[in-house]
Amino acid sequence: MHWKFWLPFLLIPVIYLAIAFSMTLITPQVGGAGSLNFERLNFSDNNIARAPTLQTFNARDGQAISYAHYPADANRKVILLHGSGYHGAYLTPLALKLADAGTADVYVPNVRGHLGSGDTRGDINYIGQLEDDLVDLIALIRESDPDANIIIGGHSSGGALAMRFAAGDNGALIEGYFGLAPFLGPDAPVMPETDSGWAHISLPRIIGLSMLNNVGIHWLDGRETIRFNMPDAYRDGTETLAYSWRLMTNFALHRDYEPDIAGLPDASLIIVGRNDEALNAEAFPNLFKDMGTDVKLIDGLDHFGIVLDERAMDALNTWLSAQ
Repeated sequence: MHWKFWLPFLLIPVIYLAIAFSMTLITPQVGGAGSLNFERLNFSDNNIARAPTLQTFNARDGQAISYAHYPADANRKVILLHGSGYHGAYLTPLALKLADAGTADVYVPNVRGHLGSGDTRGDINYIGQLEDDLVDLIALIRESDPDANIIIGGHSSGGALAMRFAAGDNGALIEGYFGLAPFLGPDAPVMPETDSGWAHISLPRIIGLSMLNNVGIHWLDGRETIRFNMPDAYRDGTETLAYSWRLMTNFALHRDYEPDIAGLPDASLIIVGRNDEALNAEAFPNLFKDMGTDVKLIDGLDHFGIVLDERAMDALNTWLSAQ
């Protein structure tokens, strides 16, 4: 058969790769004035001064991972994960609440790729490394308390990573999960009609990298695919305002998010503020109703309010006390 017959078929992979590589050239851009309500954080009034000095542990690859420890004389250990773009300091009031009440011994790690964790801000080495770091942290906790009752949870993207972990292969290492306004991904029905203006992606680059990943090409996975819109007034150099494809993908649920939800442990809780500007709070109960996961909606709270308001803190504290 003449070679010209096969030429169109031979060109298909070339065209596929050309399209994929060209799409990876388009960078994410932050546009618009909207964002989350950072004024709500109001660090000066939130006991940030009581935040403990960061400690570090060496992950399996030898890189240091930073964390804050809020000690309590309790067998219950809570791993509390921060959201995107920042680090664990803003969770200090909640961590103190749980520790001071004696409800839980609390660990707040800075997720790899953020302040003091790993060797590259905004990037990780491979998808799945964040789960490996959590396994290593759990091993550290069990060194001092082999019979610890470990519960993992988090806020926003941290709630997503905690869910990804709890529902995944390492779920047997923990006894419970909680999510505080967890981000479930762009395809979940909890996304609001109006964009909060916080996260800005390069969809063409994401598509291009997905195409390359589909054929086993990963050497461009360190390229930025998302940037965050933090107002200048709230920046102090400790924030991380851009993520690589690897970090963005790992610091979230799987694209097919339903198995992550279905795989949660029996002891699970979701808390969301009804005024959350980044999520449609009213959609959470229907999404989780068939999974046996309790969902609490709290009036008047926005995306950051859910980790700062006494009602939300008390709800989590009560739930944890029963686990």
